[in-house]
Amino acid sequence: MNQERNTQMRAMNFSRFVDLQRLRRSDKPALIGIEETWTFERFAHDVHAVAHFLRAQGIRKGDRVAIFAMNSPEFVIIAQAIFRIGAINVPLNYRLQLEELQYLLRDSGATLIFCDAEFTPLLEQASTDMPIKARVQVNEPARVSPGWLPLRQVISASSGKESPIEEVEFDHPQRIMYTSGTTSRPKGAIITHGMCALNALVQTSELELSAGDCALISGPLYHVAAWDAPGMSVLFNGGSLVIMHKFDAPLALELIQNYKVTGGIFVQAILHNLRNAGAEGTHDLSSLKWIIFGAAAGELYREIREMLPNAHMVQAFGMTEACSAVSYMDRAHAVSKRGSAGSAVPYVEFKIVDPDDKDLLPGKDGELVLRGPKVTPGYWNDPERTADAMRNGWFHTGDVGHVDEDGFLYITDRLKDMIRSGGENVASQEIERVLYQHPGVSEVAVIGIPHPKWQEVPEAHIVLKSGANPTAEELIAFCRGQLASFKTPKSVKFVDELPRNASGKVLKRVLRERSVQSPG
Repeated sequence: MNQERNTQMRAMNFSRFVDLQRLRRSDKPALIGIEETWTFERFAHDVHAVAHFLRAQGIRKGDRVAIFAMNSPEFVIIAQAIFRIGAINVPLNYRLQLEELQYLLRDSGATLIFCDAEFTPLLEQASTDMPIKARVQVNEPARVSPGWLPLRQVISASSGKESPIEEVEFDHPQRIMYTSGTTSRPKGAIITHGMCALNALVQTSELELSAGDCALISGPLYHVAAWDAPGMSVLFNGGSLVIMHKFDAPLALELIQNYKVTGGIFVQAILHNLRNAGAEGTHDLSSLKWIIFGAAAGELYREIREMLPNAHMVQAFGMTEACSAVSYMDRAHAVSKRGSAGSAVPYVEFKIVDPDDKDLLPGKDGELVLRGPKVTPGYWNDPERTADAMRNGWFHTGDVGHVDEDGFLYITDRLKDMIRSGGENVASQEIERVLYQHPGVSEVAVIGIPHPKWQEVPEAHIVLKSGANPTAEELIAFCRGQLASFKTPKSVKFVDELPRNASGKVLKRVLRERSVQSPG
């Protein structure tokens, strides 16, 4: 982006909406927690107070500030205060262990930390010998760890202080969002203020958002699925967020009913829990207008549709490096293009390429690549992996899929999860879709396991529905009737649950490790 455009694109600070909604909807609920509610007036007041504190601590534009906390309205307040002064938010996965935390804190160069009380000993240990200017404890003001400032004291001390908004350019980093790092060291995807602004426009257009929307935040706020899809876009429009500390299906049903929630993003694991918790149909869920999901297959999709007949079930595909949304399914094609993740959202262009980066024809599987102003400019402090992902002007996602002649996207698998069997590439998701059609299967994940002759063969890891007891042989036979022999699982393992990361994605790496440790 040239200097002239940068000059024209100043005043891009996404946090400006906080002041706008304070002016227009001061008494309207903005953030609804389990115990307290913040109106837009209180929300803006607290954002200004925390921003004033950050400046007093010497935090300036471009400095990094980490948040290591579970979901709460305070999380949103802190992040918006960081954005307001042009600093860069580093939201950290609260499930991380000491070595992982040390790496991320050092890689990001964070100089101030916000943290929940239960995590302060771990974060203190992780940040030893680092130049940390201040440590702020987010929750439990009655039990403050030594050397930590309670957030409520921080807000009280700066109460009524107005903090001017920092001018930033379109490409100024707003956040560093670290990927899960299931195969290597985490990568810090840069999310810019401009990307976030465009994402708000995308979500508003695709979901027809307005001030009347109320979204349930059930996933972790350190992930784009909760924060960006559509999280902040609802606040941007003057709507409300109901924020769960962590997901609990019975509580989610109560919150949807009590606050007339209009939508949310529900990954497959959450959909399963909602289906099971809502089986008795004792809650009024009629307020739900839209539900964003990723890969609800077969029987689960049908059951959720029956449970929520008035909600628009939005099949979607997104990723951190695109500030969430890449493709959304529209209402008009929800039936005719079922199984697709929809068409490209505004400000994102995609295509499918072969290993030599040559374009593939419709219907041919290859790697999904992206470009556009809503796609990350790269990875923080990592020019090598940035260059590897950004080839020939396109961001390479590592996802395998195809587009049809109308431009609708079908995701087949992750490149690393493709099974190589006897010279053939086998998509694990194709096998999973078949197994989901079996009435006894609740959840399934298929992996490739080593084979002396065929290199790899498919193995299915299955969570059964309550009361169901099909045998492994029965399930293999079920697949054999619908799949080619080389695609049919050669073994089945029954498990109580599938390992998942915080965003709900199944960790197939963990399944492969388990299978190697206990073959057969």
